Amino acid sequence: MINTSTIRLKVLTASAILVLSACAQSPDKMPADNGPDTHTTASVTAAPSATKAERDRYREGLVALNDNEIAKAQRIFGEFIRKRPELAGAYTNLAVIHFRKDEIDQALKLVDKAITLNPEQSQAYNLRAQMMVKQGKIKEAEADYNRAIELNPKYINAQYNLALLYDVYLQDIELAIKHYEIYMSLLKKPDQETKDWIMHLKGTLNNG
Repeated sequence: MINTSTIRLKVLTASAILVLSACAQSPDKMPADNGPDTHTTASVTAAPSATKAERDRYREGLVALNDNEIAKAQRIFGEFIRKRPELAGAYTNLAVIHFRKDEIDQALKLVDKAITLNPEQSQAYNLRAQMMVKQGKIKEAEADYNRAIELNPKYINAQYNLALLYDVYLQDIELAIKHYEIYMSLLKKPDQETKDWIMHLKGTLNNG
């Protein structure tokens, strides 16, 4: 029998790909990112055009965060919040840093600010949902994951995380299967482990 405690611990976290821009960016215009968020289009609040130096510095922060150079990334995004407080992406990326450090209260304040600045930033809702799970606020997490998906139905992280929430926390197997299957349809490479798990869940429904 498949063990849920071993197979379903693959939570996809919010990846730092929030680009410095006044409008939504298509994926081919984003800085390179090797994390699981490659299906996401980033959107930040409207702001005056950034200078080349600012864009280069912002990308440096993204690279540092993806390379787990946390202190450097925190310094860079902190600079942006001080100098360009209207840019929602900087708040979300800094929230990612605090989330990784398990500083949930600080991360939550930052991601709430990002959502206030740009209510259509899907990554921020996905990140906040994970904070809600950490705090045991499962219905709030469900709402945030659904909002992230409403904003971007191809957001692979949010699809998987919502499936996991229905599977493990809410015990809604039909909805879990639905979102696991959407997640699978968005993958570029096969995920045999999740495919097997979907079959297992379907078997439990049939046996019920």
